[in-house]
Amino acid sequence: MADCECLEGCLFFNEKMAPYPATAEKIKNSLCKGDSTECARYIVFQKFGKAQVPSDLYPDEVERAQKIISN
Repeated sequence: MADCECLEGCLFFNEKMAPYPATAEKIKNSLCKGDSTECARYIVFQKFGKAQVPSDLYPDEVERAQKIISN
């Protein structure tokens, strides 16, 4: 599978995870390089677009993402 279309400009990795490159790489390998549909940020992006993805939404907060898109 291809990398997530949002990976290059993802604020989570470019801002929040910049000081933690090893941890960021582990997350990228599990959520961004392959099946991005399990990423909370991608879930919201797909429904509402990049501008509506909360800056404090972490990739593993799928339950929160589901709540956001169901409102």
